[in-house]
Formats: sequence, structure tokens, C-alpha cells
Amino acid sequence: MVEFRKAAIAAIAALAVLLIAACSATGSNSAIAPQVKASVEPPPPPAISPEALSKVIDPLIANPALGKSVGLAVVDVATGQLLYDTGGTFIPASTAKLFTGAALLLTFDSKIPIATKNGKSVDLGNELARVLAESDNEGAQKLAALLPKPATEMLIFELPELDLSETVLVDAAGLSRKNKTSPRALASLLALSWNTPRLAALVAGLPVSGESGTMKKRAANEPGSLLAKTGTLSGVNALAGIFQTHTGRAVSFAILADAVPIVPGGTEKARKAIDQIATALVNAN
Repeated sequence: MVEFRKAAIAAIAALAVLLIAACSATGSNSAIAPQVKASVEPPPPPAISPEALSKVIDPLIANPALGKSVGLAVVDVATGQLLYDTGGTFIPASTAKLFTGAALLLTFDSKIPIATKNGKSVDLGNELARVLAESDNEGAQKLAALLPKPATEMLIFELPELDLSETVLVDAAGLSRKNKTSPRALASLLALSWNTPRLAALVAGLPVSGESGTMKKRAANEPGSLLAKTGTLSGVNALAGIFQTHTGRAVSFAILADAVPIVPGGTEKARKAIDQIATALVNAN
């Protein structure tokens, strides 16, 4: 397991410990604690300057290989601040599996046993990691069938801070072209996942750039720097992930292009263009 993945899990675990400690302290001292006016800490500066980010990204997102329908959102995980957002809704392809995975982890414990297609029994967290790494459509649909309601309905109830007003999921695996979402929704989901202990397995299960799963040959010039979910359909290329700046700040992003030119080599050119954007994001801090 790469160092970045370890760092992600450690950060989420540390958050859980702090939340438990805070709740315990509040419960035991509420009757005797003096009324002290809390000081207001100024918000931290953005993980990456939005202005600098725009200068780097604007030319790359205009790459003709991506077509004329391209969206990108970048979120500062610590503050939830949108650092870059084109707006718009797009076909998410297999990045839709992130919504399905989040709904599962918010509904069930990640340690519950799940029967795999090979008849074996593994933890939900491990099976979800495999489904994300391999982008297993059949596996995603099988896991989604465990949910009592569609993934978006579960997320609206369990994660109300996530704006899903522009998200429609007809298919849990991302195969339907009727699926729609915004880059902001995907990037925000990953930011919330980083900060939510119950969603730790979603971040930990993402494939690693240049090293594993569908990211093994992606962003290979930045091995181990990105945890990301890929998405591909005819004329559609997507990437949603998370990385850390040189100062250790986590940043999430989502790139969606759903009018990629359908020409020989078009998909590969679009992938390279998206990887170029992801690499630029990593190096923009």
C-alpha cells in the first residue's frame, strides 16, 4: 500500500479519534464547564491559489482532444472551498461508482461479509476496493442491489451536506448515458469522504496513479501521487480523485468530458489530456 494511501487512512482515523474525544469531553464536563467565549480562528489560506490554478488549467481544459463539453471542479478538502469550477452537468461514466460506494458505506459497516462473484466471502470494504480498482460493472451493480433505496436517495439522507441537485443516476455502475452529475458533486463527495470516518474505505479503495488498478498506466509520470477513479464510455472520459499538496493539504477534483471526438485514437488522446490536467493540478501547489 502506497504512502499516500496510508496517509489518507491515518488522516481519517485521526479525525475519528478527535471527534470521539470531543464528544466525550462535552458529555462529561457540560454541567461544570465555565462559559468561555470561543475565539474565532481565521480560515486557512486556500490549498492552491484559485488564480494560479486558473492560469494553469484554463489552457489545458481547452484541449480539442477533450471535445466541447468539458467540466472540472477542484475542492480544498480542509475547508470545502471550490478552487475551480466550470459548472455544468455531464455523463460521469464509471466515476458514478463513487456515489454507489459512498451510499453503501453510509448504510452498512465496511466490515460486513459480502459474497463475491467467485463464491468467496470478503469484507464490504475490500470488495468495494476491488470493484473500484477494476471498475467492475457487474460487481458494482451487485453491491448496489444491497441498498434499500437508490444510491442518490441514500446519500441525500445520510450525507445532506452533499449537493446532489444536479445528479441523476439511472445506473449504479456508470454504464447509462442518462446518468448525469456535476464535477463539483464528485469532487465534493471525495472531500467529504476524506473527512468522514465512515467513508474511509472509499478513499482507501481508490486505485493509485502509475501503480494499481485502472490507474496503473495513468498519470504514470506522477506515480503514487493520485488516488483516482477512472471513467470511460464511447465519447466519454472522466477522472475523479484526490491528492496532497507539498504542504500536506488534501485536494479533490473531478474532470468530466462527454463529447470526446469519436475518431481513431480519440479515447487515448482524451485520456492523455485528462492526465495532463491531473498532473498539472498535482504540480500547481
